[in-house]
Amino acid sequence: MTATRTYRQTRRADATGRTRATILAAAQAAFRADPGGDPSLEAVAERAGISTRTVIRQFGSKDGLMTAAIEDGMAASATDRRVAPGDVEGAVRKLADHYEADGDEVMLWLALAERLPHVRRVTERGTEMHVEWVEKVFAPDLDGLPRAARRARVGALATALDVYTWHLLRRREGLGREATWAAMRALVEGARRAGSRAGAAQPAERTWQSGAGAA
Repeated sequence: MTATRTYRQTRRADATGRTRATILAAAQAAFRADPGGDPSLEAVAERAGISTRTVIRQFGSKDGLMTAAIEDGMAASATDRRVAPGDVEGAVRKLADHYEADGDEVMLWLALAERLPHVRRVTERGTEMHVEWVEKVFAPDLDGLPRAARRARVGALATALDVYTWHLLRRREGLGREATWAAMRALVEGARRAGSRAGAAQPAERTWQSGAGAA
């Protein structure tokens, strides 16, 4: 009896997990398709092929659904951009590829964060994750720096690799995919020297062993 009950609970949990994943995917698709970036629960439910009541039962409210959808996207992004510390080439390439796939959606979320506090809280965590990623990937460029110099270099690197930078190059300036990547790569090279003393001799550029490589 106990084994049967456990099996049923496991199947129920699996079904719930699949339903949740389906709703999150539908919410992200509906968000991309909605001109105002604010799809209704009904639109999400229709895309997911389930009832609005099921969406509410899973996420509690529209705000809860939106928060979960952004967090899900952030988690996927963290996995997609994973590279070995020091793999500058691979890091820039992976991030540029990520922005090609999801950058416009991220910009929509950021615009929505200007007026929705629950979205802002999640996107602020996304900004923190971006800085943490920079600190890990560029650790060889940061080791041994004084506190102020480290802060300046991290800030410069995070800005060079920010989605806003990609958006300006790709959308406003109209650069192609490879040209955008090359421009961001050049910005990163400059940022890797940020925080150095003015007039001081610059050390020869170090060549880091490539890690995971480009996506």
